[in-house]
Amino acid sequence: MNKQEFVQSGMAEAAKGAPPVIVAATANVQSWSMADVVTWLTVIYLLLQIAWLIWKWSKAAQTGEVKE
Repeated sequence: MNKQEFVQSGMAEAAKGAPPVIVAATANVQSWSMADVVTWLTVIYLLLQIAWLIWKWSKAAQTGEVKE
């Protein structure tokens, strides 16, 4: 592994770890508790799941693929 590949690999791994670090740092700065962060992430996840289910149902209804 040459130096360029090593740097690229390190940058890729740093980018993968950045979102949790950003959330944790923001929560710490704005004095959110971990329970608040988990609650909001759960709410966002549920909203995304509901939106996906509505999209799936509307697509099935439009194409006539409704299962009985």
